[in-house]
Amino acid sequence: MLALSNTNQDLRCPGFCDCRFPSCIDVANHKGSIPDLVTCKCGEETGNGLQWQWHQEHDSDAHIVGRDIIFHPTYSQGTAIARGEQPLQHDKVHFWEMRVITALAGTDVMFGIGTDNVNLQQFKFHFVSALGTNAQSWGYSYNGKIQHCGDQLPYGQKFSQGCLVGIYLDRTRGHLEFYLNRRSLGIAYTNIPTDPHVKIYPMVCSTAAKSVIRLINSTSQSDTLQLRAFQALVKQPEKLDELRRMPGLKSIMQSYWFLAPPVRYSRCSTDQELDLGDEAVLPSSKIRLNRKQKYRDSDDVNIDEDLYANAHKIALRRPDSGDEEYAASIHEFCDEYFHYLL
Repeated sequence: MLALSNTNQDLRCPGFCDCRFPSCIDVANHKGSIPDLVTCKCGEETGNGLQWQWHQEHDSDAHIVGRDIIFHPTYSQGTAIARGEQPLQHDKVHFWEMRVITALAGTDVMFGIGTDNVNLQQFKFHFVSALGTNAQSWGYSYNGKIQHCGDQLPYGQKFSQGCLVGIYLDRTRGHLEFYLNRRSLGIAYTNIPTDPHVKIYPMVCSTAAKSVIRLINSTSQSDTLQLRAFQALVKQPEKLDELRRMPGLKSIMQSYWFLAPPVRYSRCSTDQELDLGDEAVLPSSKIRLNRKQKYRDSDDVNIDEDLYANAHKIALRRPDSGDEEYAASIHEFCDEYFHYLL
């Protein structure tokens, strides 16, 4: 089992985009369906749609409306747990991503996985961090911690409304990894059962009244040499860029988009100088683990700022004189700089 410590975990992660989301007052006063208050589609035009959806459990306080889970639509008296409609196959890798529609508060809101032995009604009248309370589930909390067998460990930033939470499950290797706003947080657990007889489902739990989580994509891919080759290539951005220019490989790369997802950040999350329309290829979780370990003992270094922000501050404007040689040298410098960062 691996877990990352983050010196900046007390800072709440900004939303993925600048779209407006409903305030707590809007949600409290709205008489209709809460998801109707949201028009944001940022980040949803990726992947191959939904290969599974949520399962409506009888007599549950988690109501399923299409892609949305509406937890405790009237008031909360405990913890509601929702799971996917089908188990995740043992011989595949799985990725799914969820958008946090409402502000998160209360005891806990968690994202993760669990076996078919998880009792979805167990904490109906108790406010607890439900995912990871025992050996049957693994969870990632909005407070930035992960939990399994009742042990909570620091892992990433706190997050709330507007954020994208991604989960990458490799059932062939038993690895579980979480993403926040399309950035990998590193491998959280390496003890996920690979036994084909163990049924594992996507799960979300919440104690917060009128909290809404939306599934925006879900995909499963067979463990093939092609997938592993692409997984290795994402560690080399320059090679990946070459592949993107080959028309015959577009459909293949689209199938594995989650290994190098497009990034778009809110203007509230970084310095105003940044070009926020840029897309970046994410480094592998192993590289990010090493980077974070390097700065683990430093309290005055912002890891994400160190790795990403400076690269965007390099101006790529063509000189007024039209000097092509000068422009080429600038691009060469930028390529070298990005290669160093990634």
